[in-house]
Amino acid sequence: MAGRRWWAAVGVATTAMASSMLSLYAVSALAPSLVDDLGLSRTRVGELVTATFAVAAVLSLVAGHLVDVTGARRGLAVLSAAVTAALAGASFAGSYAALLAVLALAGIGQALANPATNVLLARTVPPARRALAIGLKQSGVQLSAFAAGLALPAVAHTIGWRAALRCAAIVPIILLVLVWRTVDADSRSVSGQQAAGRARPAGTARGSWWRWSRPSTWLAWLMAYSALLGTALAAVNTYLPLYASQRLGLGGWAAGAALAAFGLSGLFGRITWTRWADRMPEATMLLGSLSAAAAGSALLVWLAAPVWPALVWLGAAGIGGTATGANAVSMLAVVRRGGATGHASGLVSLGFFSGFVLGPTVFGLLADSFGYGWAWLWVMLVFAASAVTGSFITGKAELRPAAVS
Repeated sequence: MAGRRWWAAVGVATTAMASSMLSLYAVSALAPSLVDDLGLSRTRVGELVTATFAVAAVLSLVAGHLVDVTGARRGLAVLSAAVTAALAGASFAGSYAALLAVLALAGIGQALANPATNVLLARTVPPARRALAIGLKQSGVQLSAFAAGLALPAVAHTIGWRAALRCAAIVPIILLVLVWRTVDADSRSVSGQQAAGRARPAGTARGSWWRWSRPSTWLAWLMAYSALLGTALAAVNTYLPLYASQRLGLGGWAAGAALAAFGLSGLFGRITWTRWADRMPEATMLLGSLSAAAAGSALLVWLAAPVWPALVWLGAAGIGGTATGANAVSMLAVVRRGGATGHASGLVSLGFFSGFVLGPTVFGLLADSFGYGWAWLWVMLVFAASAVTGSFITGKAELRPAAVS
């Protein structure tokens, strides 16, 4: 898949990223329907997301290395199968426990998404085009949010939330067809080709798994930043439509439109900020500023939207265009850094997904116990903490020559 075909790789990677997060945005967009039909509390809505990303966080410890060794094609195929099973299974779930269990399967796809797509693009996209390619493929996540927020509430209103989930399952099936037709069978990273057939990674002593997986100082800071960013983003992703419905009094379509605004702005933000970051000596130089802008947008949702509900769309667009762009910039930094791309992507995803485990649960507990105001204040403070953490990353990239030690 070389030359003119690198665009095909970008298309596959974008569809993969959209598919990997579709279960999250489906739960978010359909949350008002789930609350009404199943009688769920806000905390229980958050637990649906927490279960998924708990699986993703644990699997991220090994998913990147597996993709390095087995190739992007296999990783993307497993991603597609897991998300299809999660969405289709959730549509038939007869209880909350069953819904929780089947949605957790989507965590397999989420763990594989960034390693598999980063390895695919590192192999197929010319270096001069990689910033654009990373921005485009990361925008798939926001495309998923836009489509889910705009379409799924309308589908649920017409034929029910279960049918809406079955419609969403079409997307990962399309991904599987694209992977089968366009991705080369041998799509391993360079380090994966070198490690293939060995009992353990090169330079690793028997029983010394931590020595192999231990991140460099630069990567450890990036993981910490991603954990904070993911914590705040997960809360926004999960509860934005429910907040718009319950606290601001917006109807189902208007509440879903808040998620769509978040997704649309993030789509353009990821492309814009990755291209901007690629012109800088270190891509991570943008991270602190983007998180600070997200904190300001969360302040708008917290204080201004209850007075003028239409401002929730502006605040959502602000968070989408900045915080999600920061996640894309972090992935660009990993790809530019080189080395074991899949493994480094997996470790950064571990940090990000760990935040997704914490964020929805804490937001739900705060909203149920003290009201939405305290929950949004917490989101703003976490974004601010990520801005401070982001300022420590730049300048540490030269401490080690590779992304992982």
